[in-house]
Amino acid sequence: MRLLVFGLGVGMLLILAGCAGMSGAVDSDRMTPPEAVVIVDEDTYETVRGSYCWSNNRQGVCEDHSGSVDLLADKEPIIVAPGEEITIDIPDGPEPSEYSVDFSLTNQYENFVVLAVNNKFSAPTEEGLYYFSYFAR
Repeated sequence: MRLLVFGLGVGMLLILAGCAGMSGAVDSDRMTPPEAVVIVDEDTYETVRGSYCWSNNRQGVCEDHSGSVDLLADKEPIIVAPGEEITIDIPDGPEPSEYSVDFSLTNQYENFVVLAVNNKFSAPTEEGLYYFSYFAR
């Protein structure tokens, strides 16, 4: 008798789990993260998407890319004043619960963490070419 109750319980669980997976269709537009933009002095700039993992309705995808120095090799740099406030925004996406910003100097892959509050941080005060990376969860 105990085996039968246990078997029925497991059977019901599998049936319910199978139905839960069919609860919604995958939105193909949302199988990649939303685009982020950089805002400096009210001007908005596009970003380049690097590595990511993203999921939607129990389906997910991951892409791995090289670091920011390689990804931005052919892009025009954004000119900012030393110490100027920089904002990272995700206009069509959810508010991140966790994020971090770091940068590396030209042709160096050593990353330095930047203090960011409310997706805003200050540009370095020393002039140079910096490659910034943004991580959000």
